[in-house]
Amino acid sequence: MDPSRAVILQLMAGKQIAFSLAGVARLGVADHMGEEPVRVEVLAGKVDANPDALFRVMRLLASVGVFEQIPGRQFALTPVGKHLQTNATGSVRYLAAFSGDEWSVRAYEQFLHCLRTGRDGVSKAYGKHAFDLLAERPDQAENFHQAMTANSALEARAILDAYDFSGINRIADVGGGHGLLMASILEAYPQVTGVLYDLPEVVAGVLPERMSKYGSRLEIEPGSFFEAVPTACDAYIAKHIIHDWSDEHCRKILRRMREQLTATGRVLICDMVMPEDPVPSPAKVLDIQMLVMTPGGRERTAEEFRALLASAGLRLSRIVETTLPICVIEGVPA
Repeated sequence: MDPSRAVILQLMAGKQIAFSLAGVARLGVADHMGEEPVRVEVLAGKVDANPDALFRVMRLLASVGVFEQIPGRQFALTPVGKHLQTNATGSVRYLAAFSGDEWSVRAYEQFLHCLRTGRDGVSKAYGKHAFDLLAERPDQAENFHQAMTANSALEARAILDAYDFSGINRIADVGGGHGLLMASILEAYPQVTGVLYDLPEVVAGVLPERMSKYGSRLEIEPGSFFEAVPTACDAYIAKHIIHDWSDEHCRKILRRMREQLTATGRVLICDMVMPEDPVPSPAKVLDIQMLVMTPGGRERTAEEFRALLASAGLRLSRIVETTLPICVIEGVPA
């Protein structure tokens, strides 16, 4: 076969691989596996799957390194596959499951619409953007929020290892989800107090046992960052929030923060930074997810962040890289 044709055919197989990953993640297959081989019939019984169908899916995933296939219709977990376990460090189980949820799939069915118009697929499919849709679908929202929380565990550690929060007295995590990043900051910096800020239906899912130990150091405040942000803070942090929205929407969010900042305050945007060079990058993959799934979201270059911050009365002070693709983009009053 022509090698170049083989390459394009392999790339086209992404759908089959992605849906296979979503399927085994939704069933929780990896939670019943370890390094010792398990017969597929046993696994199928534990997760209520058809044994032959499960074998065929796991055989494909074994061919790309997720499982190890062993004679006798047996499979074992590889180091790659361990990330599909619910409680694994760096688990991607819910992230993989979310990619197979109905609303995600229907959005990608609108890909040609996205290409032609630049508008997202969720709004085309459902008549409303993703965040309004999720508010109506708590079952699918749960996969999404669990995925974001699991991802936050690694990213929070990387952010704290790279960025010095010394000098901050009170910080608000705007769009902070279930509070993992905020908890990590409070744990590492005992002098800091914080506000976890997100929509009412989101902060309602915060686990009391995770946050109660911070007592008066932590406030949980429901609200929309388009309307207001917490007051009396000398820092605002927004992780994977700015990339969800158009420049116009982002200016509203950033201006709300700017209005509250003192001369020495700072805004910390935690997102990927799109490289200018034509090299492979996770930011380029995530950028397509933003195109399809969000109302105007995108991954931005350093210069695009500079211009966006300037339009909200802020100056790009520095970009701090971490050990993960996520960076801390620091803005200060212009």
